[in-house]
Amino acid sequence: MIAVILNWIYIMIICTLAGIGIMKPLFLRGVELPAIVYPVSGIVAVTVYAEIFSIFGRVNMLCHLILLIVVIVIAFLERSRIAELWVSFKNSVVPWEIFFYCCFILFVAFYTSRGEFHTDTNIYHAQMIRLYEEYGMIKGMGNLQLHYGYNSAYLAFASVFSMRWLTGQSLHTVTGFLETFMCIYAFHGLRDFMRHRFHMADMLKVGILFYTMVILDRSMSPATDYGTMLFSLFLITAWCDNMENRKDLNIYCLLSVLAVFVMTLKFSAALLGIIVVYPAFLLIKDRKWKEIAGFVAYGCIILIPFLIRNYLISGWLLYPFNGIDIFHAVWKVPEEYLLKDANQIKVWGRCLYDVNKIDWPVRQWLPVWWEHQQRYEKMFIGAFLISMILLAVVWLRKLICKKKIGMELIILVSAVIANLALWFFLAPFIRYGLAFLIAGIAIAVGAWLNEQKQGFYSILTGGLMFLIIVSLTPYLDNYVTDIGVFTKHSLKEPYYLQQKDYDRTETGSLEINGNVIYYPVEGEINSYHNCPSTCYKWMAERSTLMGETLEDGFMPIY
Repeated sequence: MIAVILNWIYIMIICTLAGIGIMKPLFLRGVELPAIVYPVSGIVAVTVYAEIFSIFGRVNMLCHLILLIVVIVIAFLERSRIAELWVSFKNSVVPWEIFFYCCFILFVAFYTSRGEFHTDTNIYHAQMIRLYEEYGMIKGMGNLQLHYGYNSAYLAFASVFSMRWLTGQSLHTVTGFLETFMCIYAFHGLRDFMRHRFHMADMLKVGILFYTMVILDRSMSPATDYGTMLFSLFLITAWCDNMENRKDLNIYCLLSVLAVFVMTLKFSAALLGIIVVYPAFLLIKDRKWKEIAGFVAYGCIILIPFLIRNYLISGWLLYPFNGIDIFHAVWKVPEEYLLKDANQIKVWGRCLYDVNKIDWPVRQWLPVWWEHQQRYEKMFIGAFLISMILLAVVWLRKLICKKKIGMELIILVSAVIANLALWFFLAPFIRYGLAFLIAGIAIAVGAWLNEQKQGFYSILTGGLMFLIIVSLTPYLDNYVTDIGVFTKHSLKEPYYLQQKDYDRTETGSLEINGNVIYYPVEGEINSYHNCPSTCYKWMAERSTLMGETLEDGFMPIY
């Protein structure tokens, strides 16, 4: 726990300073931004820095020292701004609130120091972080194991603060850090709930707390799902917060840039980018070409390194998507392998578990998928569907009463629904779309709370709210019970100073051009502790090196 908390403090300092530095060149002179903009911007900046650095070298001590020197320089140059932010922070919190936050940090640190790893962390997340540390980017790495082609920027961020070169053990604390950071943001926003005129952002902040509860016992896992869902929820919440309290175009623009970043965490969240439409329309309407150029530049700085890495790792612009086939590199993952991988993701998400069933129509696979969902998951999906009915009723009443529905809200809801449609038709694992399901419920409930209720409308919407609460209860009960059982069994584990290490497994090895490649003898634990490693021996056996060393890259054996 102690190592986890110290690592979090360090991450917060580094990211906040990096954020202050990265916001300086933007065309926002005289604009007062919320303090949370700086650490969030810093997380984005550090992640992009790690991605770029990995193209040219290892994300190791040198990478970290350069980052440290840069933020020290920023701290010196921007010391007056830092002092202003510190005073603003002190004035915005009260003693009981600080005490509560400290207790909450200890609470999440307990779960981040021990627990279980996400299945995919053992399959490829941990090994990808190790590859970042040991080699940086390796051409054709997707041939060694197809999962490496997914190229989530979240793992680049995790590799920066792994710090194995310093501690002797890889720290995997970034998910717990994001949970703590975003929950404190939510708690701070909810403290004046009763005084708020609007409650959509409040309900989304409750959604952040809800999602954190769901993943709490796996907080130490640097899973790309978790990072993507947390950032998606934060983005949607911050959008509503701005919509209800500030209506600042600059914030909408910054959140649109953040949507690009979320896409690089996991491409399944790409349709959040729909929100760009709203600030883009306003900027073009007002002919703010300088601002447009600035925000577009920031978006490109985030996206281009991600796309370059996609090409270098897999030979495809967006792996595993074959719709854009413009490259012919020798290390390119064969389309046959890509399609099998993409189809496997889809059929596993639909609970069919057989790639030969990939062409089943929705009416055929939907009953199978539904049957495989747990009861609490079915009721949770029911809560979402009821919420959409509630939102439709609220909006219909607004139209009847000739009240305006803000375009920024319509676009946001469209982005959420579009992402859910993408989730449902491609790979409907609940965990892949959980943030958007939560967001849909929170937006509907918040919209209902914002309206005056009387007569038949009150009875109808009140009944829908009752059904939503009843439908959410089993999901809540399931995870509260899980947390209680986990806590009881974990209290005596010896992780109060250091964090639990990555899982280990018995490994075998094979040679490719004289280079040793490890693989698990049994099961699917692609151990962080053996590098380079693949979870599947047969994937390595159909690959070879383009030269004599691993740094030369992998290519398929045709």
